[in-house]
Amino acid sequence: MSEISTALYPFSSLFESLLIDEIEKSSKLMHLEAGSVMLEPGGYVKFIPLIVKGSIKVFRQGSDGGEILLYYVYPLETCAVSLTCCVANQKSNVKVNAEEDTTLLSVPISKSDDWFARFPSWKQFIMKTYSHRFDELLRAIDGIAFHKVDERLYNYLLEKSSLLKSPLIQVSHQQIAEELNTSREVISRLLKQLEGRGLLTMGRNKLTLHLSENVKSN
Repeated sequence: MSEISTALYPFSSLFESLLIDEIEKSSKLMHLEAGSVMLEPGGYVKFIPLIVKGSIKVFRQGSDGGEILLYYVYPLETCAVSLTCCVANQKSNVKVNAEEDTTLLSVPISKSDDWFARFPSWKQFIMKTYSHRFDELLRAIDGIAFHKVDERLYNYLLEKSSLLKSPLIQVSHQQIAEELNTSREVISRLLKQLEGRGLLTMGRNKLTLHLSENVKSN
């Protein structure tokens, strides 16, 4: 079995066998190191990414250089922004980084329209991607508009922990501040408050969430 065949095997639960064959023939396997940039604002999307292992994160970048996290893309998923840029042949308005060491299949843009018409599973996959990402963007907007920074911070840490499948999170206060579009001082203060409530323990460029139901709520 080829490397691409092995990578495609989990997608057999989503796509018809004929589509799996076409993806295998036309796509390439890519490996991204954690932190590497997949797409910069102003760049053109050259392929549709199908995530095999790891994850990527999508940011919106402001004119002042600030960034805010929009959503993550996990295994068996693709990026809605990439799809939109492909269809419209327009420049990207987001930044995409590998959150961790990531393996993906790069699907040629030219294949998407053909597969959309020929394969019901591809059409369903694309439509679900748009729907899911739209819901995530609404949650991101709600978080900015209606939630306090401490709530956004704790939800961010919970999502990180779920992504890593571990309560230990290797992250700096500055990185958290950049992803939540706030200052490092605010993040440091709120982390100390969360630590005081028994929700986490801080270390140097790392923290451990206490996920027990017995932590103090006040």
